[in-house]
Amino acid sequence: MFKIKSRTHALNIILTLSLLALLHTSLVAQLEVPTSTRIYKAIKKLNVLGSVLYVAAHPDDENSALISYLTQGQLVRTAYLSLTRGDGGQNLLGNEKGALLGVLRTQELLSARRIDGAQQFFTRAIDFGYSKSANETLQHWDRKKILGDVVNVIRLFKPDVIITRFSESQGGHGHHLVSAILADEAFNAAADPQQYPEQLDKLEIWQAKRIMWNTWSPRSNAVGIDVGTYDPLLGKSYQEFSAASRSMHKSQGFGASPQRGEDLVWLNLTKGEAAKNTIFDGIDLSWNRVENSSKIRELVSKINQSFNPEKPSLLVPDLLDLYKLLDQHKDNFWIKIKKDDVRELIRMCSGLWLESTADQPGVSPGMPVEVESQTINRSPVPITLEKIETTYVQNPQILSQDLQNNKPFSFKETVRIPADTPFSQPFWLEKPNNGQMFSYPDESHIYLAESPPALVTKFTLNLNGQLLDYQIPVRYRWNDPIKGEKFRPFIIRPGLSVAIDKPTYVFAGNKSHDIVVRVKTTRANMMGTLNLKVPEGWEVQPKSIRFSVEQSGDESLNRFQVKPGSGAKSGAAQLLATTNDGKTFSSEIIEIAYDHIPLQTVLQPASAHLVNLDIMILPGTIGYIMGAGDEIPEALTQLGYHVDLITDQDLEQKDLSIYDAIICGIRAYNTRRALVHLQKRLDTYVENGGTWIVQYNTRLGSGSGQIGPYTFSTAGHDRISEENAPIQILEPDDQLFNYPNKITQADFKNWVQERGLYFADSWDDHLHPLLAGHDQGEPSKLGGLLIGRYGKGIFIYSAYAWFRQLPAGVPGAYRLFVNMISANAKK
Repeated sequence: MFKIKSRTHALNIILTLSLLALLHTSLVAQLEVPTSTRIYKAIKKLNVLGSVLYVAAHPDDENSALISYLTQGQLVRTAYLSLTRGDGGQNLLGNEKGALLGVLRTQELLSARRIDGAQQFFTRAIDFGYSKSANETLQHWDRKKILGDVVNVIRLFKPDVIITRFSESQGGHGHHLVSAILADEAFNAAADPQQYPEQLDKLEIWQAKRIMWNTWSPRSNAVGIDVGTYDPLLGKSYQEFSAASRSMHKSQGFGASPQRGEDLVWLNLTKGEAAKNTIFDGIDLSWNRVENSSKIRELVSKINQSFNPEKPSLLVPDLLDLYKLLDQHKDNFWIKIKKDDVRELIRMCSGLWLESTADQPGVSPGMPVEVESQTINRSPVPITLEKIETTYVQNPQILSQDLQNNKPFSFKETVRIPADTPFSQPFWLEKPNNGQMFSYPDESHIYLAESPPALVTKFTLNLNGQLLDYQIPVRYRWNDPIKGEKFRPFIIRPGLSVAIDKPTYVFAGNKSHDIVVRVKTTRANMMGTLNLKVPEGWEVQPKSIRFSVEQSGDESLNRFQVKPGSGAKSGAAQLLATTNDGKTFSSEIIEIAYDHIPLQTVLQPASAHLVNLDIMILPGTIGYIMGAGDEIPEALTQLGYHVDLITDQDLEQKDLSIYDAIICGIRAYNTRRALVHLQKRLDTYVENGGTWIVQYNTRLGSGSGQIGPYTFSTAGHDRISEENAPIQILEPDDQLFNYPNKITQADFKNWVQERGLYFADSWDDHLHPLLAGHDQGEPSKLGGLLIGRYGKGIFIYSAYAWFRQLPAGVPGAYRLFVNMISANAKK
């Protein structure tokens, strides 16, 4: 299986292994401690033949408590299908936005699944941000393709029951509504051979028994489930158990405290057969689903009755008999699943430890890596390690090594990565997309939640004459002096990472910028030339730069001076490195590192957006109160402002009068609780002549205290989600629209993702709205830009999405933001 004939063959092997991991359990992504509780639940699950698919729109939409009830209480196969990867959301942890945020949220979802035991699926839909209607959402997404993805998952997973988090009319967010609409359509389409017939080359049609809505508006015949039920094996209720799973959505601020006691969730029937008592009414969850299974049933019953939690290895002989019985049975969907379940139970009951680690976190194509594979048999069960096979190794290593009780056995081998091996990268980012749908490199990737591992080691073991295979991803292991043992996925990476320090450079008043570029090598002794390609009309000095990096991991910093020439238009600058051996590199290696997810590696083009601005600026000093995921201070610095990042201590003790304006970043009041208590200092600053600008914060009107000298509320969460929605200037003669820049309708063109969010829905009479706008079919919203004079100064609340527009280089957004800073300046 692992004899590599070609690059394509190697990729097919890795993809096949990953698909097996998704469907069953033959590829163990991360070996967990096989406690007696885990083993006993896995044994009980052998007698349960049922599946549930939960469908919603984003990571964190799923009802974690219900999923935990299904996986841990009912012991049914459960999967969550999220239409998107959450690319359009906000980030409380760091600066990842867009595609990078989607990678982070994908891994948060997989971390949640590792806790609750469910599987994970996605479609190709890109989260393009908040959408107010299903119609708007479907204008962005290819309905036929996304529906096909949902049908594909249903035919693959074969759920008995489908549950939606939202209904076709209740859910608010357009993505939410579409998730229910498409799930309802797919319920019938998956059973129709005329629908997506191309899928039937590998799959079969499937009709679920019913589809239900996990509702907050239960009808009289709704089915209730108490997810607060206590499970003595877990030592907690399913609601308590799910808190850890829910808390994996850290980038969204969804840390959850356990709840105890009765907690009913309700499900309304949407389509299919009615259910009175449980969602499984009329569904046989036993071995009756498999023909001629009486012997299997008897042996499973014996295994359940014979389990000794202190000596689980006593079950291995019976489990081997069960595996053989399943192996001899007629090919069947459930037989395949239970074979893999039994294989995993044999590993757990024998205390078998399998591990494969690389001597470095990654290498480039054409380079060698040393892989050490270790096995430990922590039981008296006789086990022989017959052979080890690692991806790209031409011949398996025949060992026939008896594994003695608790005696480690290690084997090292050198693996040379073929020169044409593709780099490690989230597969959905490999090909360009249109901002609405991902373009997968291969249709079979539809089955996968994440990219296949770069290297896999297969262990073939002999237990009493039965050969069993276990596939283990190769990882890199190191010891952190504080956190102890740490792991990260082994990757195939470019020899060089080239990067431009900032994603956007704005040029005002014909000024030049030093553009810092970085070259970091993953191999020793790399030399070459750097070139910065810019749009026509831009001047670059020097024309090229020679670089030399000696040690792996070293970095070289270099500078190009860039200036807009006559007629220079905004556009992309691309960094290109050419090494002495003629190879070219144009991608930055980005690592997304947080403790709650495996470290992720993403390749992105080393490019930056050059913006030639027609703008007037009044030089000044700005104090900026950072919130979460905010790049506005850098944008203002590029314009020529002096920007100080203000700490809580600064706010309490510093002379604030030195600032021409103080700006509150997005979600600062969500992440810096001291701000509420320091509000009086800021009010005094305004009263004495300062300008205090507050961007959107999500707690206004919900107990965070008053922000600014006058009260206002955003409790209604109003927003304008259409980025091209018409905007009306309510008071054209106001200084805000005339000084130092004349603001016109042209300044509201080419905005990205949305106009704004968390608009004020009520406000003090001292505050005045200056802009109005609305999404299609909605009344005008006035609470996106409020201004009020207080003493000698000015207070502004602005919910327009500056945090998206300025990093994206939207010219009009820069001009209006500069005018807000200058709102109290004298002409």
